[in-house]
Amino acid sequence: MKTIKTTKLLALSLLISALLLGACQAGGTAEPVKTTPQAAPLAIPLDLEVKGTVFEVIQGGYSFEAPAGSDVSISGSGALISALDSSLLFSLNGINAMSTEKSDEEILETLLETLFSGKQSSYKQSELMSSAVEGYEGAAYDFTGKFLGSQVEGRALVIKPDAKRYVSMIGMALVEEDPELWKTTGKDAFNFLLGRYQILPADRLAIADLCPISPNADYGMSPDNAVKVGGGLLSGPLRERAYLDNLLGSTGEPVTYVWARSVETPDSIVDEYTLTVGKETITLYLDQYAFGVINAPRGLGCMGAFPISEP
Repeated sequence: MKTIKTTKLLALSLLISALLLGACQAGGTAEPVKTTPQAAPLAIPLDLEVKGTVFEVIQGGYSFEAPAGSDVSISGSGALISALDSSLLFSLNGINAMSTEKSDEEILETLLETLFSGKQSSYKQSELMSSAVEGYEGAAYDFTGKFLGSQVEGRALVIKPDAKRYVSMIGMALVEEDPELWKTTGKDAFNFLLGRYQILPADRLAIADLCPISPNADYGMSPDNAVKVGGGLLSGPLRERAYLDNLLGSTGEPVTYVWARSVETPDSIVDEYTLTVGKETITLYLDQYAFGVINAPRGLGCMGAFPISEP
């Protein structure tokens, strides 16, 4: 029987695996993964017929559209998309400058080996398949197996737009309760993501400001100067989380946050969050009903470029 504890562990393990692999391939160090107090997830229906929420992950060199009804967590170069109470999981990642050149097949093998390296984990893969994103050729496998003791089924692919750059996508379904979940819903969601998965051009990556700090000392610190993430009721909450998940302390400390309340202003209704950075507590205000320049507040830093573009 699938439990909330199992799905949370599965989601976290997927994201950590992607980030650790990315750090290894690039020859760097993984950024700290922040823990965020949240309520238990609700079983929200997945809707692949309407426009979802778009995010741009500069550190990974890609953008994607998360389908309506899914939840999103972005950390560094990795993005985790979950749906149907975490029965469906999609891990996106990318590295803009690998330390050594490897083929798409070699990277794909490493991804799957890393993902299934934990206890009670094993997998079988299909024959190698070709795949493509925006004209760039790559490699893909279907797989079945056990992940942390849970029966899973899914697909993994790797695309190499340049010799030392790759983007990847892994999708999987927990199929113990619904053996047909991947076939009936997972594949369609995977294809939805793939059809809206864009590889960012190299010149876009070269000019990106990886951590813009606001010149305004009051930015985000009062309801009248809230961070304008935009998106409205449909995608605003995901955009607020993507913004908050990208924050770090001024010297790289992890940031945790909780929603405190809604505050009315003359022009909008903004969300008040309580952030904890080490022993310090900061009150920050975000506005999902308007969009503006996205920076980090004074006194804070970030993991990299904010994955939020104009909605």
